[in-house]
Amino acid sequence: MKKIILFTCFACFTIGIFGQHGSKEKIKTFKIAYITEKLDLTSKEAQQFWPVYNTHQETVEKLRRQERKLIKSIKEANDKQAEAILSSFLEIEEQKSQSKKKLITDLKKVLSYKKILKLIKAEADFHKRMLARIREQRRRH
Repeated sequence: MKKIILFTCFACFTIGIFGQHGSKEKIKTFKIAYITEKLDLTSKEAQQFWPVYNTHQETVEKLRRQERKLIKSIKEANDKQAEAILSSFLEIEEQKSQSKKKLITDLKKVLSYKKILKLIKAEADFHKRMLARIREQRRRH
């Protein structure tokens, strides 16, 4: 029953989100609810988990913005510039990897290993659902 309610909320919520051209705040709010539900966090765990997770998310978002900026610069780049862009891209990838490792290390102090693995799965599942919704929305238009 709980899963049916969660799915219904997800369906209604994502329809609303994409009906309004993908409000980032609404997506973020739903992601928080989704992860909280999937991890079944106690109030103490949640108090310790969210600051660590949010810091990681901010770092990753900053790196993604840098990555997008690099990718946009490819069009005007010559070979020498492309070499520098590629080097920067690889550095960003390394920073994202280090951020993920730091997240897991920090979460080991807060959550069980099983809940950390549930987080990894929940993030992947959330991402898949959002991409599926986007594809479905594009097919409709």
